[in-house]
Amino acid sequence: ELRRVVEGEMAALAARRATKSQLAALRRTLATVDAATESGELGVEEDLAFHRAIGEATGNPQFLRLLAVLEDYTRDAMTVVKGYESMRADFMEQVRNEHRAILAAIAAGDEKAARRAAIKHHRNGEERLVASGVIRPASA
Repeated sequence: ELRRVVEGEMAALAARRATKSQLAALRRTLATVDAATESGELGVEEDLAFHRAIGEATGNPQFLRLLAVLEDYTRDAMTVVKGYESMRADFMEQVRNEHRAILAAIAAGDEKAARRAAIKHHRNGEERLVASGVIRPASA
C-alpha cells in the first residue's frame, strides 16, 4: 500500500517533469530489467533501478531519499514477488507490460495514466501473490 501511494504519485510527477535524458534513462533501465529476466535472473536490482529512475524523473530529490530508506524492505519484498512471478511466464509478461505502460504514460506526459499504471502495477503484484498462495486476499 505504501509503495502504491508513493510510486503512483512519483509516476505522475515524472510524467509532468521528466527531461529527455531522464526518459532515456528510464528506457535503458527498463531494458536492463527485461534483459535480466530473459536471461533467467530475477532482475531485482534492475527493477529497483527502474523505480529509482522514476524517482529521479520527478525532479524532487526527496523521492530518491525516501526510496533509499525503503530500499532494503523493497528489495526483500521484490525478491519474494519476483521469485513467485518467475515461476509463471504469464506473470512475467504481465509485469513486463505493466512496466511498459508506466514508461509509455510518463513518456507521453500523461500524469493520470502514469499514476493509474503505477497503481495498477502494485495492485496486480498483490493479486499475483494471492494467486500464488503467498498472501491472503485483502478483506473488502
